[in-house]
Order: sequence, then C-alpha cells, then structure tokens
Amino acid sequence: MIRRIHSTRFGQMHLRSKDGKGTPLVLLHMSPRSGAMWELLQERLERPTFAPDRLGYGFSDAPPWALSLEQYAQSTVDTLKAADVGGDIDILGIHTGSIEAIEVAHQIGSHVRRVIAVGMPLFTAQEQQRQLEKYSEQPLKPATEGGHVLGAWRGGFAFRQPPYDLADVHSRFVEHVLAANPGAAFRAACSYPIEKKLKSLKASLTVFATHDDIIEQTLRVKPLLKPDSSYVDLPELGQDPFHVAVDRMVMLVNRYLPT
Repeated sequence: MIRRIHSTRFGQMHLRSKDGKGTPLVLLHMSPRSGAMWELLQERLERPTFAPDRLGYGFSDAPPWALSLEQYAQSTVDTLKAADVGGDIDILGIHTGSIEAIEVAHQIGSHVRRVIAVGMPLFTAQEQQRQLEKYSEQPLKPATEGGHVLGAWRGGFAFRQPPYDLADVHSRFVEHVLAANPGAAFRAACSYPIEKKLKSLKASLTVFATHDDIIEQTLRVKPLLKPDSSYVDLPELGQDPFHVAVDRMVMLVNRYLPT
C-alpha cells in the first residue's frame, strides 16, 4: 500500500493506493469512515486502486468551511489528478460515497466507465431532518472525565449483532474521533440533487443493495435507474460488507467492474 498527501483546492488529502494491472478503481468511503475501510479489498484486487480520505476525515485536512457535495467531489478529482490517475477509471462508493461517486462521474465525464453504488441514501425530507438532527453535528467536545468519547464508542455497535468484532469497532471509533465534524459530508449529501444527477449520468451504474440500515432508502432508486443500469439485491449481506464478507465483495466487484 502506498500512502501520500496531495494538495487540493480545499486542503490536503490523504490517499491510499495500490498498484496493479487494468483500469484504475477509485474507492469512496462512507461517513464518518476513511479510506482505511477499503484496505482489505485493495489487498485482494489485482487492478490499481485509489482510496482517498474525504476532506475532514481520516488523515486529510479539515476543509476551511462546510463544503457542498460538489466541492468534496472537486477535491477528490484534484487528488486523482495530482496522483496522475489519467485515462479511464471505474468508481465504487458506499452510502455517502455512493452520492460522491455520482458527482465525481459527472465532473470527470467520459473518462468514467462504470460506477458501483453500495447502498443509495435516498432519504425523504422528513427522514433527512431526523438524520440531520441525530447525526450531522457530532464534533467531540473534550471532557475531563472522558465521557465525550462514549457516544462515539457506542455508535460502533449500532445496527450490529453480537458477537462483536471489537478490533473493527475500535477502528471505526478511531475514524470517528479523527473526523473534524463526523456528520459534515452527510449534511452535504442531503442537499445534493441526486434524482436529477442520476438522470443525466453518462456512466454505467450498478447498485448493490446490501440489506443494511438504509435498505429501505436504497430500494427507492429502482424507478430512477436507466435501462442500462443494474440493481443487484444482496439480502445475505448487511453492515460492513467489505469487512465481514470481503471475498464475496471481491467476486462481485470483479464481475460488475471487469478490468
């Protein structure tokens, strides 16, 4: 794994990359995760892969102000250019990363061959408001007794059943603590005109519908898909598919994103 820092218009971005043969694959993480969530997948794929930490997450700079989803995507495109990722690419995103993948595909245009979205957070206005109230503003305010970290730690168990992988819970906890504002990218995604963008998307789109906490929202993408798009129902997969079922995801990625 190669790790470098690249300058973007809104701050410096940390990028994990791995060499290989074939069309490069860009990996866009959910929030408040980081590009570290893709390492198991990157190790198993034979193609070149690039996994940035979105600005404000992981080891990337916090942005100077609250960015729009378009601006997050611009930073990702800046990083790919700085890393000399040229020619055709494929993009794989999950949750917030799914929305960013759509926007990066719009900004790069014809150089994006295919997009895979793992989950599509198509919230109603009422759902967005509830989610924003619950998740969008989560910066940790330090307290002497350390109680400020309990919420972030307990969040690592949400939507998951025992026996828990405590090493993975700890990794996700650290990513939450590193985030300047854990809910910032989610807030940006809520303002993104996803239906309009899906209609004008030129790249081929495949949606992987894992049965996780947003499966109800992901189902809503079906009537929005073009004839050349695919919807792959994955009822056997739930939370953290790239951790708990990485071999299965490698097979699916290779099938739907052939190099």
